[in-house]
Amino acid sequence: MVEIRQMNPSERHWVKKFIEQYGFQFYDSAITHVVDDKGNIIAASQLAVEETQARILSIVVEENFRKMGFGDGLLKMQINHCYKNGIPIIKVKKGMADEFFKKVGFVEDGEWLTLDVQAFYLNLRCK
Repeated sequence: MVEIRQMNPSERHWVKKFIEQYGFQFYDSAITHVVDDKGNIIAASQLAVEETQARILSIVVEENFRKMGFGDGLLKMQINHCYKNGIPIIKVKKGMADEFFKKVGFVEDGEWLTLDVQAFYLNLRCK
């Protein structure tokens, strides 16, 4: 069974290595979600939460599991976390799979792509 959930502290070493192998930095202070396939981490994401906004630091999916909706599922987890915690804006630096983020409603804002969390839930654009 595949499960999308928050990272367990005991998985930190493996998830750090997994994220870094795709060229992203791992942040201990970030909220980390994983896709767990029967004990194997096949995807992970990190979200940095600031006062009134959140920043997506990474969303990575093992190559053999791409195009199966796991990146989308991780993005939904990040958006849902922000919604439940009253964080109105999520941003991601341009250049990290821009089309992936734009298809769910992120819009260009200078060097960032941003998402209005409330508008996202009103439009339900994530599929």
